[in-house]
Amino acid sequence: MLNKVFHLLTEEYSLVLATTQEDYQAIKMIRNDVIVNHYPDIEETKEYIFSQDDEQSFTYLLQHNETKKYVGSVRIFFVNKRTPVKKIPMEKDLHIKNIEHFTKNLPICEISRLALAKEQVPHKDFSELKLRTYLSLALMSATRINFLLYHYFRIFAIMEHSLHHILKRQSVAFESIGDAIDFHGVRFPFVIKKEALAIAIEKTEGTMGEVTKYYLKELCKNPEPLWQFVDNHPYLERSDIQLDKICQYFKEFGDDLDINYILEDRNISPVT
Repeated sequence: MLNKVFHLLTEEYSLVLATTQEDYQAIKMIRNDVIVNHYPDIEETKEYIFSQDDEQSFTYLLQHNETKKYVGSVRIFFVNKRTPVKKIPMEKDLHIKNIEHFTKNLPICEISRLALAKEQVPHKDFSELKLRTYLSLALMSATRINFLLYHYFRIFAIMEHSLHHILKRQSVAFESIGDAIDFHGVRFPFVIKKEALAIAIEKTEGTMGEVTKYYLKELCKNPEPLWQFVDNHPYLERSDIQLDKICQYFKEFGDDLDINYILEDRNISPVT
């Protein structure tokens, strides 16, 4: 089963960092699909589909390789010393209070806009529910990849308690930092420190770990799109991104590279 999931998420589907106008148009279409099918009464439609926050973000797309159709996306909004906006969306838009002590050390990020299109290509081996679960897993892997590339002190997210419990079972120990809010249903603000995420990465070295390594290795084979994105981005510099070090480790260790080696070198090894 694990081999089938790995094949699904690396051969049948691909994670792509959005860098072109065509990519951003695909993001808008996916988000619009979510609004139409899940939140038809949403008031901030234009802001949800695309906003200024997207210019201060890494956004990943999930593509079905055979049809070339984009079927999902996730946004990682970041704050560093160069960004014009210093407050994360949950703070500036949803008015989550008293989190300044969590946000003072930069860079930080907030995961948001995780979305899967309603209509997915049917799969012969997986039910619709299983397929959507695994595709969500791929998008979550994108956040792990981004974390390994960029040195965030803390990662924030707004989520339902049900998702929090699922992540907790996977050793992803998000900490609650506020009361419930009504944001398309009851949701809660959470944060995870880099050390706690490192522990989660260490403990989930099965399919998630292999998928993460696969995409990091693919980045090493073809780094130019990422570097062009960084070079063209007004709030990023190449020194922010750890790709050169990661690629050096792949040269030294090949497929035997342990993700924890990357974590330890970045001084975010699991706390004992």
